[in-house]
Amino acid sequence: MNFLTSLCKILRFLIIYFKNLFMKFTAFILLLLTSIFLIACSANQANKKISNSELENLAKQYGGVYIFDEKFEKEIERQEQIRDSKRKEILERIKTIPNKNERNQKMREILKTEFYDNPKMDQTLSNGKRYYTRWIDYERDTGKKAEVPESYTNKIKEFIGNDFLKEEPRIYPKYMYFDGKEMRIIKIYLSYTYIETKYGLFGDEGRGVSFTKESFGTKSGDNIFYLINNKFIKANKDK
Repeated sequence: MNFLTSLCKILRFLIIYFKNLFMKFTAFILLLLTSIFLIACSANQANKKISNSELENLAKQYGGVYIFDEKFEKEIERQEQIRDSKRKEILERIKTIPNKNERNQKMREILKTEFYDNPKMDQTLSNGKRYYTRWIDYERDTGKKAEVPESYTNKIKEFIGNDFLKEEPRIYPKYMYFDGKEMRIIKIYLSYTYIETKYGLFGDEGRGVSFTKESFGTKSGDNIFYLINNKFIKANKDK
């Protein structure tokens, strides 16, 4: 009996000992993870040029479209509406054809005669130059990089002023044409790119474990600015 009693006491001691040891180990791991998390948060904030609220404010103030040539912009808007209406009309005409292959064949025939070979559907400005609504088409047809000329970005920098230095916005051409020498900008879209950081345990066996996960997002505004007398003027919402 004395032996069994002693053995029970020893077992009880070992259970309590290892239980306390496990709790201490668990507490240490949690403390370690918390420290890493806080360090990561601090490093992320330190690397940011401005806060999310400041970025939101910049996007609200300056994000949107910048129109350098209102006349050509309106020409493009009208022509694209005509082209879009024609595409919808063609789709309506062929949707009753039950056979898919026959329907696609008919669509190709109509598109060729009534759209692609129809001068009324051409993407041509009143100056005789072809306009583009996608930079990839511009590069394909002209063999030139769709890079916004410095003269246009300088105009935007001049308008935004010192706020441009807080966080450089993303600027890319929306409407453009090629004058034979360089890209001429009609409309530019401006937005701000930000990195959203999520904290936790991420990863897999291949990539390994990470405590943060980053994803890119875009913030912009619904502003419309027209270049009038060499200065950008914000348009009224109902314009």
